Amino acid sequence: MKSTDISAVDLFCGVGGLTNGLMKSGISVNAGFDIDNSCEYQFEENNHTRFISADISKISAKDVARYYPDGHIKVLAGCAPCQPFSAYSQRYDKKPDDLRWSLVESFARIIRGVKPDIVSMENVPLLERHAPFAALLRTLEKMKYEVNPQRVVHCESYGVPQKKDNRLPAILLI
Repeated sequence: MKSTDISAVDLFCGVGGLTNGLMKSGISVNAGFDIDNSCEYQFEENNHTRFISADISKISAKDVARYYPDGHIKVLAGCAPCQPFSAYSQRYDKKPDDLRWSLVESFARIIRGVKPDIVSMENVPLLERHAPFAALLRTLEKMKYEVNPQRVVHCESYGVPQKKDNRLPAILLI
């Protein structure tokens, strides 16, 4: 199978950093969804693919599924906003009513509806200590995905110009 037989949709795409990486690896990204309209120009200019301005909590699985061509391996990428789970928020800015907590649940809902072949999520390591992440893992396990939430990547090991405290790894992948 050729990499052109793999298609992705990027939820919470922002300006498209993840989309750009997927495309550089040969994966077609057919759409990026984000609520922040100010990201549209950069996303489309840098990635030459479609930006859909939408609230992930309000879109349906059908809204996402339509961007996958028949017969392709479907990748669903989602990097829900990390602010509620960041070390800073946990220490200084706890807001239990922060609506961004529910966006991980919206991601799980879309996974259930789309049933992608591959699910990719990047977020901060502290996310794994919270109920929305546990619920996401249960969803994936019920759907028979092979899940390894313990994969932590130190970005500076891959040329990303940042250095994190070694006690707090940079990215949690599932």
